[in-house]
Amino acid sequence: MSNKQYLISYSDLLHVTFNEQQEVILVADSGGTKTDWCLITNKEQFFFTTESYHPTSLDQSSKKELLDFWKQLTQKMRISCHFYGAGCSTVENQEKIKTHFNQHSTFQSFVVASDLVAAGVALLGDNEGYVGILGTGSVLTYYQNKHITEIIGGFGYLLGDEGSGYYFGKLVLQKYLNQELSEGLTALFEVHFGQRAAILQNCYSLNGKAFISSIQLHSENESIQHEINLIHTENIELFLSKYLPQDSAFKEISFVGSYAFYQQEILKIALKKIGWKLVKVIQKPIEALAERA
Repeated sequence: MSNKQYLISYSDLLHVTFNEQQEVILVADSGGTKTDWCLITNKEQFFFTTESYHPTSLDQSSKKELLDFWKQLTQKMRISCHFYGAGCSTVENQEKIKTHFNQHSTFQSFVVASDLVAAGVALLGDNEGYVGILGTGSVLTYYQNKHITEIIGGFGYLLGDEGSGYYFGKLVLQKYLNQELSEGLTALFEVHFGQRAAILQNCYSLNGKAFISSIQLHSENESIQHEINLIHTENIELFLSKYLPQDSAFKEISFVGSYAFYQQEILKIALKKIGWKLVKVIQKPIEALAERA
């Protein structure tokens, strides 16, 4: 087992002494807002975070200090990179990521795959099965032979995302605006997120999606927390009813994502109700990806 180090800043890695001839592996899991990385040597794993690298917004991911960082790092050692990213399911977008990094650094090799594959590798390794991603967004996939053979859902927040953190916020907002929440939960909601006019303004601002996704609720009051849990249950059951194949002979599934991780007890109960088994839940793939690299 390698020694794990969690770096406060990616630039701290430049101050670590490495054997220049040593070949190391760099693993990335890049989402919509940030990228989790792990540099793996024979004895150590160095975890750090940078901004997101998405194929549609690489021009925004080219801050000088990051470009200098990759250049210096690849000059220090021989690195083979395994990059898993949102938006990287097509060959065209995979090439965009490769080109961006190869222009500014000298990796020994640079392999790009979708973040959906990362979820499958992290959860199932060499096995196969259904993998759900429930975070800010949601999607269901079937993972086999280290490939995604089926994608169900994944339509984004405008057309889907049932079962996600975003959709939970949307359900809460709808119930609040339609006066369907109890007095206790209404008061709790308003303390954290304001009242009708401010809420509508936030929802339809440029940061509306981020605002809705940020809505999280918790109460020490048992009755209010039960009401919150019912909304989580409604959200999760919407995802399962819309996207989970009800006629499948294989009724086991694993999940990745913060929403699934924090609501896994509700997820387990909802799956059991329809005859499915929850196998495993992880919050982020990076540590499991590092172990399997």
